Amino acid sequence: MIKAERQDSIKKLVEERGSASVKDIAARLDVSEMTVRRDLEEMATSGELVRVHGGARSAGARRHSMLRQEYSHTEKRDRNMAQKRAIAARSVSLIEEDSTVFLGTGTTVEQMVPLLPACRLRIVTNSLSVFNMLEGTTEYDLCLIGGMYRPRTGAFVGPLAEDAIDKLGLDIAFIGANGIYDGEVSTSNAEEGHFQELAFEKADARYLVADASKVGRRDFFSFYHLIKLDGLITDGSVPPEALQQLSEYTEVLI
Repeated sequence: MIKAERQDSIKKLVEERGSASVKDIAARLDVSEMTVRRDLEEMATSGELVRVHGGARSAGARRHSMLRQEYSHTEKRDRNMAQKRAIAARSVSLIEEDSTVFLGTGTTVEQMVPLLPACRLRIVTNSLSVFNMLEGTTEYDLCLIGGMYRPRTGAFVGPLAEDAIDKLGLDIAFIGANGIYDGEVSTSNAEEGHFQELAFEKADARYLVADASKVGRRDFFSFYHLIKLDGLITDGSVPPEALQQLSEYTEVLI
C-alpha cells in the first residue's frame, strides 16, 4: 500500500470512529506503529486530523468532553451505585495484610470501606466520610490527614494536608477522579487534585478507581496520567474501543 492510500485509509478509519489509537491503526492496516505515527504527524500538520496522545481524532469531530458542573458529595452517592460496588470489591482484593493503605475522597472509594479485609491495616485518608465510617472500628490504625476542609467533596486539602502526606510512606493508594481523557486524570479543584497527586507519588502501588461514566470526560484540573499508575479499576460497561485505548496507558482491571 502506497503512502497516499494508507493515509486515506487512516483518515477514513478515524472519521468513522471519531478517534483511533496508533496500535489499532497499525493492526488494521498491517503496518508498523512507527509508520502510523509518521503518517499521523504529517496528517495533523496538514489539518486532516488532530493528533492526540496515543493516536488521533477526527478534525471535524466536536468533543463535548468538559464536565459542566461539579456534583456534590451527596448527589454522587446515588449515581452508578452497582458499578461502584463492583469496583470497590475488585479494589479491596488488592490489599495485603499489614499494609498502609491510602483511601482518597469520593463515593467509589467509600464503597470500599465495608469490604475492607479483616486483618491488620493502617488506613490513611483525607476524607471525612471515610474517617467517620471507620471511626468506630478497632481493627485498623486510622490516620486522618487534616487541612482546609472542602465541604463540596468532604476532603481536607491545602498546604497543611500536603505537608502531612509528604512525610508519610504508603504501600497502596486508591483515588477517584471526575474524568479520564487522553490518558489524563482530572478533578474539579486544583488544591484537591494537587493533594491527590502527592498521595499517589508517596505510594508504592497506585490505583485509580472510576466507573465508566468518567471515561472520555474532562474536568478543570488534570492531576495525574494513567501511564504512571499500576492500574485503573473500572466496570464492564466501558466500550471496547475505549477499553483498548485505556489499556495502552495502564492495566485495566474490571
